[in-house]
Amino acid sequence: MTRRQKKRMLALTGSLTAVICVGMLIGTVYAQTMEQEQQEEGGVQEIVLPDVLEEETAEHTEETLTEETEEEKEKEEQEEHLPEDWNLILVNRTHPIPEDYEVELKNIGSGHQIDARAYDDFRAMIQAAKSEGVYIYVTSSYRDLDKQTDLYNKKVESYVMQGYSYESAKEQAGQVVAVPGTSEHHLGLALDLVSSEYRKLDEKQENTKGFKWLTEHSWEYGFILRYPNGETDITGIIYEPWHFRYVGLEAAKEITESGLTLEEYVGARPVSEGLAALEEQEQTARRQQGENLYTKDSTESTSDR
Repeated sequence: MTRRQKKRMLALTGSLTAVICVGMLIGTVYAQTMEQEQQEEGGVQEIVLPDVLEEETAEHTEETLTEETEEEKEKEEQEEHLPEDWNLILVNRTHPIPEDYEVELKNIGSGHQIDARAYDDFRAMIQAAKSEGVYIYVTSSYRDLDKQTDLYNKKVESYVMQGYSYESAKEQAGQVVAVPGTSEHHLGLALDLVSSEYRKLDEKQENTKGFKWLTEHSWEYGFILRYPNGETDITGIIYEPWHFRYVGLEAAKEITESGLTLEEYVGARPVSEGLAALEEQEQTARRQQGENLYTKDSTESTSDR
């Protein structure tokens, strides 16, 4: 190899070495740049991702609170806030008499008794009717639980004798005679009133002088017709033109002028709705009880294996 060839060889080798060095340098710089970009992107994700999670968590929490608020609102709407006044106490098929209920009674003649606090208004009403030639008699007043139970059972038996099933007989009887524990007569505030010319407790009572006088004037003495015609779904009791209830002077006036039932006046749900709700609760309880029994049996069977 000549000297000239050696110089060319050395020059070529140097050039290649320089190219390789430059390439390595570029590769290194590129790699570092990519790594830095990835780190920056990762940093962005670390910053953004928590924000996104916080937003999703906040939305979920807000939805949960909204659902709970709606449930509480619905429950609040279903709850009844009844007055606690002694004269407005509500007793019907869905509102039994409180177990601790006590009343001071006063005799009104012929073995009948009434809440002592309603006595004066009752006597004034009877005397006012008498002064106008209308004679009104009491056929039923305060009843204790035993008396109410006896009346109810007899009514159930009468429907059974007519061919009703026992359950149907109880349902029918409950619309005519209050189920024990749900009778206003036990309050000492309810009276069955009849006119002197007709003393039967049926709808013909509405044609008597006594009933006509009472519908016009009983409110003036704190009494109302408790079970009006066509309001059975609300009161739970058939039309009774003989059953009057003491609610006090102010309430009697407002109820009479408005045409409301006592349930509507105090803000209670209609009895028909209350009974339907109770039936649904009972069905749910029976269903849950059946599921629990099934689960228990399944567990015992599995353990036997």
